[in-house]
Amino acid sequence: MPQWTVDHKIKAAFFDADGTLLSFSTHKVPESAMLALTELRRAGVKCFLATGRAPYTVEEIPVDSMEAFILFNGQFILNRDRILYQETLDRDDLATIVGQVEDGLYNCMFMSGTRMFVSGHDRLVKAIEHKVGLYYPEDDIHEALQEDIYQLNIFLEPGKTDVVKNACSHIKMTRWTSEFVDVFPLGGGKDRAVRKVLDMYGIAPEEAVAFGDGGNDLGMFGVCGTSVAMGNANPEVKEQADFVTDDVDEDGILNACVRLGLIEG
Repeated sequence: MPQWTVDHKIKAAFFDADGTLLSFSTHKVPESAMLALTELRRAGVKCFLATGRAPYTVEEIPVDSMEAFILFNGQFILNRDRILYQETLDRDDLATIVGQVEDGLYNCMFMSGTRMFVSGHDRLVKAIEHKVGLYYPEDDIHEALQEDIYQLNIFLEPGKTDVVKNACSHIKMTRWTSEFVDVFPLGGGKDRAVRKVLDMYGIAPEEAVAFGDGGNDLGMFGVCGTSVAMGNANPEVKEQADFVTDDVDEDGILNACVRLGLIEG
């Protein structure tokens, strides 16, 4: 297997979850990816999770293999000891979105630091539940106004999100699936979180590699010196990546790490 060329020694690796570390077919981390994480740590490479998931939905990820966790697409960063950074959604924007949900414009997932709940189950909600292997409980959406909310999943298909964007002033949206758009504080995202983590650990951007498959991973691709798209990644992600590896179910993580020379094959 030919080795890819990297100009700097890699000291940090950032991994998306769904479609990158986690298989959409098995909803688990492939054994080959588990091996890659173990070997990376043994080689002195610090591994970080960078996902849109909440801290209570990453049970499948091998915690001991990760140095720290970027969650809610960057709005919540913690290591195994403490919270390193957090930012919640603007209260006025949150109230606006609750009002739009009440008006029946779309369904929404609300994510706090301790739980997540959805306003209802339509075709899009059921489709993403099937895709990621999770069930989203329903609850009274007004409870979101009494909690610290880090991220929303708004169930609108591509091209239909202006109704949200035009009504809110302090939000940012990104997408990795056609079923919903991630909504979080303006200025947030994986790119800002990765920069913070690199600064915290004294690692230069050119010494980091990012692995991803969706549109919400492009931000960290722009921060890290090396970017790797999964074989199952969206076309625009492959176009902007430095390298494209195999599918998540075809040893994509392990093969990429070997090709980069980070671990032995």
